[in-house]
Amino acid sequence: MKDILLSILPNSIKLLIMRLRGHKIGKKVKLGFGAILNVKGKVYLDDYCSIGALSFIKVNDFYLGSHSKISSFVYINTPKVNIGKDVKISNFAIIRSGHLTNDSQLFLGDLVHIFPFVMIDTSRKVYIDEEAGIGPHCNIFTHSSYKSILQGYPVTYGDVSIGKRVELTYNVFVAPGVNIGDDTICAYGSYVNKDIPEGVMAAGLPAVIKRNKEQIIHNINIDDNYIKITLDKIINEYRENIILITNRNPLSIHICISQDVILDQNNSIYVLYNSKIIKRQIIKYAVFDVSQRRCYNHNLNQIDFEGFRKYLSRYGIRFITWKII
Repeated sequence: MKDILLSILPNSIKLLIMRLRGHKIGKKVKLGFGAILNVKGKVYLDDYCSIGALSFIKVNDFYLGSHSKISSFVYINTPKVNIGKDVKISNFAIIRSGHLTNDSQLFLGDLVHIFPFVMIDTSRKVYIDEEAGIGPHCNIFTHSSYKSILQGYPVTYGDVSIGKRVELTYNVFVAPGVNIGDDTICAYGSYVNKDIPEGVMAAGLPAVIKRNKEQIIHNINIDDNYIKITLDKIINEYRENIILITNRNPLSIHICISQDVILDQNNSIYVLYNSKIIKRQIIKYAVFDVSQRRCYNHNLNQIDFEGFRKYLSRYGIRFITWKII
């Protein structure tokens, strides 16, 4: 009952009470109306993270990294949860320990995106490494247990490990004990019941390797010229579409490739690649450093900042939110 009462208080009061209880709360943390945190141990909510309205989180120990977002109507019920930076867990995701054990836990690396209606069973450990995308209606299970083992039916438990930049596209089922290597793609409707190596595309029931990395990636020369041409194309598309997306006019965007940069244009976005900032003469700007995979916003309108960032993510270009040095 006390958790329910706490959930309907103003955000500032909720955070104050949590701090008084000994929890560590960063700057600009937001807890939505009706969001319930039922915690036995310690909570660490890092800077600028948020938990959406009417979400329910029941944990022993909980860490939510900076700039990470748990959307509304998310259900999490597992003892140990560690979520990295700039992670997004979308609406109606369910993460729960169906068969609770000492090994029940969840780890999400930086920039992981859990899409809507995902189901993750954490009866054992689930480890999802940085920049992985778990598409809508995917299921990840660490147990296969219902019928009686005394009648000869198999009962299986096992940790699941999903590597960096893995993509589970849509309606993929990952079985207990499976390890999926870095940069692998699991196609729509796949049933993954055995380990998949890194850098391949797997599909089918059960999933088998359909293509290797050399068959997926275009044979291109990634140099300054390629980076500039590609960024120019994406940014021109952004300028054409941004009014529709955010109802705001596009900002001035400067692409800086392999050069020293002076920030001297207010209300501008600077996109850097192998470049170094040597001077700042303005107070309203944002920087997206492609080679360092970092971005930060310095007094630019947040809608403009997030709109551009989200547009780049359409092309798999993602950033950790960084503090200004």
